[in-house]
Amino acid sequence: MELKAIRLFSVLAEELHFGRAARRAGVTQSVLSVQIRRLEDLLGADLFIRSTREVRLTEVGAVFRDEALGILRRVDQATRAAKAAASGSGRLIRIGITSAVEVSGLMERIAAFRATRPDIQVLVRELGTVEQEAALGSGEIDIGILHPPLDRRDLIAETLTEDAFLAAFHPDFFDIGRKATWRKVFAQPLVFYSRRRAPRFYDRLIAFAEHRGLAANIVVEAESFLAAVAMAQAGLGVALLPQQLIPLQRGLTVLPLPGNCPLTLLTAAAIHETRAKDVAVTACLESLRQGA
Repeated sequence: MELKAIRLFSVLAEELHFGRAARRAGVTQSVLSVQIRRLEDLLGADLFIRSTREVRLTEVGAVFRDEALGILRRVDQATRAAKAAASGSGRLIRIGITSAVEVSGLMERIAAFRATRPDIQVLVRELGTVEQEAALGSGEIDIGILHPPLDRRDLIAETLTEDAFLAAFHPDFFDIGRKATWRKVFAQPLVFYSRRRAPRFYDRLIAFAEHRGLAANIVVEAESFLAAVAMAQAGLGVALLPQQLIPLQRGLTVLPLPGNCPLTLLTAAAIHETRAKDVAVTACLESLRQGA
């Protein structure tokens, strides 16, 4: 039994007129008649009573009409659902972001994706890089906007931005001159991102200082870069911060670090390898790439 025949039957059952039904269905009257006759032959019963004056449903036809309408509704629902799945429509995309991303232009790209794809719900959570790696692996988030290098081998990451680090301090509490040197920087109490949230960043800074025969005197381990800015503004130390946070560093003196700085903040979009062909996820990633 063909779906086309069921659709033609449902139109005729509503119109009860072969001419009107044929015009509405976009077929000739002879095609309609042939399809209805084949359907009746298949069912072994007449569906319509035909006369020169009227067309009426038989009792069998009335029963078949009710079932046919249910079939067509389910087919239409299945078609819409399949098209929605193919386009990612109706999906929930869960995105993890770090505190540094909160004040970057990447948030504007997320907002732009929301605006252009209102059919996809976007949920944003603030998580550190280590936490995002775990959440991507467990399926708790779909996309992570985090800072490489990453430990997990089953993640696919694409760099979006790259930022140099700066020294930021309150001029009422510290004075390291007009040009920062590592000896001057490491002689100060430092505010840096906590080792718990970014162990590789932390260890890289410690190792770099030791390699130069110096010691990184980290007195404040901030849980976010935003917290590090606040600590520096309070005069608790010299903060080493990514360049993208400059707009927040009001009241602070900001100096570039020497050219051999081991710190560079890479920001990447990462997904689990099993999501590589997810239509909604790839659409969101494409939006994040804009302007990269």
